[in-house]
Amino acid sequence: MQIKWIAFLALLILNLQSTGQSTGQKPMRLGVGLVGAAYKGDLTTNGDALHRFYPGYNFTLQFASEKLISPQLNAGFGRFVTQDRDISAVDGIQPNTFVDTRFFHVDFRLKARFLRGIAFHPYLSAGIGFFGYTPYDIAGNNLLDNLSTRNEGETYGSIAASFPLSMGFEVEMSSLVMIGMEYTFRSTTSDYLDNISQLGSQDGNDMLNILTLSIFFTFDPNRTGESISERRF
Repeated sequence: MQIKWIAFLALLILNLQSTGQSTGQKPMRLGVGLVGAAYKGDLTTNGDALHRFYPGYNFTLQFASEKLISPQLNAGFGRFVTQDRDISAVDGIQPNTFVDTRFFHVDFRLKARFLRGIAFHPYLSAGIGFFGYTPYDIAGNNLLDNLSTRNEGETYGSIAASFPLSMGFEVEMSSLVMIGMEYTFRSTTSDYLDNISQLGSQDGNDMLNILTLSIFFTFDPNRTGESISERRF
């Protein structure tokens, strides 16, 4: 199942690349962002899902199009750390009460930008991608290999599909530079970002809430120097 998701993403990326080549040289926009990630899952039983955000980085590549909807590639990495000492043993098996999970992601998104004729651009985006993760215990050991924390036969991989939904805004500082702020809700197809699933107390897969502050640089070989006010919606 995970291989199918990765293959689908690869086809989307190839299609994006071929589209850009077939329509001539297009301006591109590169974004670099600082990320704060907060996890929600079986170790956030006390309602503390948004209490702590952990740092990471995000990179964005997209056509610098003035159209309403434009394709975008995102990649990034980060981590989250959480603990719940109140999780008790189930049938003699003690789930981990602490986790330090490192992750990375690669996404294809469609981004809808509004108010494109002025310097302030609110936007929405939705996408699909794959999400790689590795949970560690408090001693730095990989929990993926620690079968004693899960039911017999309960195993999982370290890559899942993910579906980011984002909203945010960009502010154009000049014809070449923009800054942006974004909130992303990232659902995944895995319930093991914290190494806990069958012995957990919450239904559903794990997810992340992510805040991103970015700076964007536009590379346009065909730039004519038009002002923002001259653009059309």
